[in-house]
This record gives sequence, C-alpha cells and structure tokens, in this order.
Amino acid sequence: HAEFKRIGAPLDLVQMLPSPVTKESSSELMKQCDLVVVTGSQANVRAGYSSGTPALGVGAGNVAVIVDDSADCADAAAKIMRSKIFDNATSCSSENSVIIHAAVYERMLAELCRQGGALLNAGEKETLQKALFPDGHLSAVVTAQAVAKICAVAGLTRAELINAKCLMVEETGAGEAYPFSGEKLSPVLTLYKARDFHQAFDILRALYDYMGDGHSCGIHTQNNAHIQILGEQ
Repeated sequence: HAEFKRIGAPLDLVQMLPSPVTKESSSELMKQCDLVVVTGSQANVRAGYSSGTPALGVGAGNVAVIVDDSADCADAAAKIMRSKIFDNATSCSSENSVIIHAAVYERMLAELCRQGGALLNAGEKETLQKALFPDGHLSAVVTAQAVAKICAVAGLTRAELINAKCLMVEETGAGEAYPFSGEKLSPVLTLYKARDFHQAFDILRALYDYMGDGHSCGIHTQNNAHIQILGEQ
C-alpha cells in the first residue's frame, strides 16, 4: 500500500489474501478480481481459466538454451548458473537443458563447473534418476530442494556433488524414456552436445515436443543469423 500511495495508484489495485490461504479463498478472489495471471501448477492454471475472470496462464516450463561456437562461454555459464540455482530452480523459466556446440563443449563444461556445477558419472546419473523420477514422474521430495538434500535423498556421497551448487548430467535423447529431458524443478541441469547449430536446434525441438512447447527458450551467441532463426521458429 505504501508503494501504491507513492505513485498515486488505488490501494486495492493488487489483492493479496491473508494467511492462511485456502483454495476456497483463492477461488473467490479469482472470481472477484478483474484479471488473473496464473503460474505454478497446472491445477492453478485450470482454476484460473475456470474462474469466469479473464485469465493469463502458463504452460509447463522446460527451458532449453543453446550455446553455439561463437558464445562467450564464461559469460554464458555465469548467467545460466545464476538462473539455474535461483530459488532452487523452481522458476518455470529456469534452464533445464543446455545444448552446447561440440567445438566449445569442453570449455563450456569447465566454465559451468567453475560456476559451481558438478558433472555426474553414468552410475551417479542412474542413482539420481531413481530418486528424481521414482515412478517415472518427478518426485515432490526433491522438488525445490538444495543439492545437499537431493544428494542425501538419492544416496549420492561424492563430496564434489554434495558441495556443488548444481548437479549436471549428460543426455542424448528426449522424451519419456529420457526423464532428464523434462522439467526438474531442482538444481539439476541436463547437458547435450550438438555437432552444429542445426543439430542444436533439432535437439531443442525434440525437447519441446516432449515438454515445454510454447514457453521460452534462449541462445548464447554472437551470430545474428542464429538468433534470427531461433526467434522466427
């Protein structure tokens, strides 16, 4: 209210429910207000769309970004990691996959590790997958948890992993058979290697065919043609 007074806006311009918030009070607020902007779970989005009030909702997030061979890897890694670890990666716009041009793959991996990432080996990846997706679906136990908690739940004991800011796994495919290709809502980042920009774009397409289509994507590059292609498509 103090901020609304400062700019001369109506005090009731934005409404917030008092604690404890219930589904019933949330539903009533959505009916009474003028516009609903809904994020979070699909249940939230459905509730907004069925409230009878004009509503803007989001689809499932599963953001992928491309790092091509012209990118500043140090800059890209710093930005990706800052986004990935913010709020334990619960934002739907947090990166879930990074698709890296083969020519800069090792350099980018080193920069991600320098920013606090730790790469799992094949056995550790399998162990983590069982903890994150015990029945093929993302577990609420690890959602929004810090790396140390995820390692404890999964039974990962390597100190480098426990002390990391973000866990990283390498992947080659997309879809239900590759659960790490989906949204993880945790500081777990999936890495793909692409031989060129066109294959990187194909990988990005495959990821969104599985999950996240219509949400958002990104690219780290100094090649305007690549930006143009990604923007148009």
